Amino acid sequence: MKHFKSSVDIKKTVTFCLFILIQLVVISSAFTQSSKKKISPWYVYNEGNSFADIEPLKDIISSISVFGNPPKAFMDECHKNNIQVYHAVSGNEKTIDSPGKIKTTVNEYVDDCKLNGYDGIDLDFENLDPVFQNTYSEFLKKASVELHRAGKKLSHCVGFYPTLYQDKVPKIFYNPKVIGTTCDLVRVMCYDMYFAPGRADKKALTRDDCQGIGPTSNFPWTKEAMTYWTKYVSKDKLIMALPAYSNDYTMTMNGIGKQVYSSVPDSVKGILPSPTWLWYEKLNIYLYDDLKGDTHLFYASDQKSTKALLEIGDELNIYNIGFWHFSTVNTKTWSVVREWINK
Repeated sequence: MKHFKSSVDIKKTVTFCLFILIQLVVISSAFTQSSKKKISPWYVYNEGNSFADIEPLKDIISSISVFGNPPKAFMDECHKNNIQVYHAVSGNEKTIDSPGKIKTTVNEYVDDCKLNGYDGIDLDFENLDPVFQNTYSEFLKKASVELHRAGKKLSHCVGFYPTLYQDKVPKIFYNPKVIGTTCDLVRVMCYDMYFAPGRADKKALTRDDCQGIGPTSNFPWTKEAMTYWTKYVSKDKLIMALPAYSNDYTMTMNGIGKQVYSSVPDSVKGILPSPTWLWYEKLNIYLYDDLKGDTHLFYASDQKSTKALLEIGDELNIYNIGFWHFSTVNTKTWSVVREWINK
């Protein structure tokens, strides 16, 4: 004789199955997000460097943008470990101020990639005259077409300045819309919010990102920067590039400051005071005296501020981050990055 389950049993079974299905979806979603997360730092290659520098982190690095000229052995090791290598290049108006110069410069990029095995070019053009915006757009279009034709990629470094978001037509040398349509990667430099040494540097007064004294980056500014660039660039192309250096200011009338590639002050008189955590900015500051007796204000880029900034990536669904620059990221910060990847 056949036995039939009661309607109550059937409901319990269906409810249990739905619960298991929901858990699987949640786990799958978490795994998918974790698998999307990539690390794409800049790497400053100097004589004596080798792939051994990268080896401990090779499992989490997707690509590097190299300043310098690494040997073939270095490139081969990167590619063997599925790490793409971009060649970081800079320039000025003189390299692109005519169609002929644009063609020559772009051909040099393509030849560089083919000859040395780079996967693409990372453009780090900064502070060009805004009147060159149309010319620069033509340069980007030409570079994009020719690099892609050669099977290579185009990356670009961008900032976040008042001239970008205060005007309908950005008064800057690049057009955000053109950046979004021509480039494969866009590295948003979420640092130099305040550019040490600040107002004491007469040259710095021409920059939009250096007025006054403050941190190189903080949470609300970085979130605003990334939110701005999502309007012009698809999220899968964006890299949230974070600082691995701090701003240290002498609290004198001149307010002279410097960039310090450390998460804590050095040259401290006596014992370094405990830091103060700024809850809104989400960063640590140190008030201390140096060996000369001068009082300093130190805005730290450390593992705690980095952990906070990584929350922006999760909130905005931006899963590719970088650092300026690789060799100055400390062990504690790398641990925070690994936690973020595995979360």
